[in-house]
Amino acid sequence: MSQPAARPALPGSPVRALLHAAMGLNALWLGVLPRAGAVAMACAALLLNWVVMPRTRWGRALERPDERFLGGLRTYPLAVLGLVLLLPPAEAAAAWGVLAFGDSAAALVGARVRSPALLGHRKATWAGSGAFVLAGGVGALALAHGVAFLSGALGWVHAGPVPSPALLGAVVLVAALVDLVRIPPDDNLPCAAACAASLHLLRGLL
Repeated sequence: MSQPAARPALPGSPVRALLHAAMGLNALWLGVLPRAGAVAMACAALLLNWVVMPRTRWGRALERPDERFLGGLRTYPLAVLGLVLLLPPAEAAAAWGVLAFGDSAAALVGARVRSPALLGHRKATWAGSGAFVLAGGVGALALAHGVAFLSGALGWVHAGPVPSPALLGAVVLVAALVDLVRIPPDDNLPCAAACAASLHLLRGLL
């Protein structure tokens, strides 16, 4: 009996985390594309990650050996679609920044910097969670301002108000706390939901 082909792997590679972060730069398109175009972009990403990439050698290499069907590669574009549908462009870009840069920084730093476990957590460390807050906050602020600038320069997209640094600080802290809970199926959807809920509930208060 023939053996199934071995899945190509990227052992110990930061490629997946870096790609996760790099995809966050696509949030700048929210300042260029009208709402229908932004939704179409998110749907195209869904099609790519759900249908095309699993059939390619590169896509299979990015999957973790124990990854479930609803793993990060599939939930990421689903989370982005939810943000695009629920939030105005500047806020959606900010939440996308937390999702892209915060999660990636936590993975990269947590795996490479020796640090005590955070409050006895099985996987999270002070260094990783600190990197989540710092990179997520900076990325969120930069993307929100970038989208606001592009929409103002082009004129056909209404980005909405840019969240204040205080609001984004609260949002990224909530997202970091939710990330500790490890809600199934994957951390992308809970993180995006936490960002969207925080932005909506705290809008105008901070």
